[in-house]
Amino acid sequence: MFTTSPLLMNTEDRTAFGRVEDAVRLTRYGGDCYSYCMLAAGHLDLVIETDLKPYDIAALIPIVTGAGGIVTTWEGKPAQNGGRIIAAGDARVHEAAMKLLNG
Repeated sequence: MFTTSPLLMNTEDRTAFGRVEDAVRLTRYGGDCYSYCMLAAGHLDLVIETDLKPYDIAALIPIVTGAGGIVTTWEGKPAQNGGRIIAAGDARVHEAAMKLLNG
């Protein structure tokens, strides 16, 4: 799993992120848009972010979905307006992460 930094998250979101972090094999910080491209290429399974702006995510959605991945908000809604974002390589990973985030 990648994220820019959990330090950018508010306390509640950081707690939810921590539940996912405890469940994954490895977490890396940094990467920004490169993380989504690595996800689309199959080199990682999950990207979780908060407080993204539309311009942070809009161009990445077709890259991830075109590779068979899923990009939504933490609530499962379309992600083009930004906010709290979860991008996963497949539906199984997306569903598992959503359950942990929404605890």
